[in-house]
Amino acid sequence: MSHAIETDRIYLRPLTAADATADYAAWLNDPEVNRYLETRHTPQTIASCAAFIADCNNDPRSHLFGIFLRASDAHVGNAKIGFINPYYRTGQLSLFIGDKSQWGKGIAGEVVAALTAYGFDQLGLQRIEAGCYAPNEASLKIFERAGYRREGRFRSHVELDGERLDVIWLGILPGEPAA
Repeated sequence: MSHAIETDRIYLRPLTAADATADYAAWLNDPEVNRYLETRHTPQTIASCAAFIADCNNDPRSHLFGIFLRASDAHVGNAKIGFINPYYRTGQLSLFIGDKSQWGKGIAGEVVAALTAYGFDQLGLQRIEAGCYAPNEASLKIFERAGYRREGRFRSHVELDGERLDVIWLGILPGEPAA
């Protein structure tokens, strides 16, 4: 089976309405999974997940993918290059691993590397950005290992658990080496 993007352990393919499952909605409602996701502000349902998939699929500035394990075809999370600016050829990469049994196994790093290459090689982007809450050290390390550089800090930009937090902004350009 051919997929849009493949690595040794995972593949990414565009999501469809059929991918909006109870498990997907449950991931987004899990406080551990959504801790650093903006979706935490609104309860998610199968219908809201399906609407999000449809919105992304109908937006030429957004490329939404499900993350699937090659060994089992299990859907374990999502990744997106969105906010694509066709004039400046820039985009923003975001992702989450919803299946907590897959945390800490390097899957997010594979996704960032593969989706970054896709953004440059297939979409013709000249810059890809990502943002992380400052305490989210795991995500920061993943992006930095993939070659992203810290470029800015938005002080007191978000609120989590009643505390104001900074957001770190990262970017990568074509040809910049991974760390």
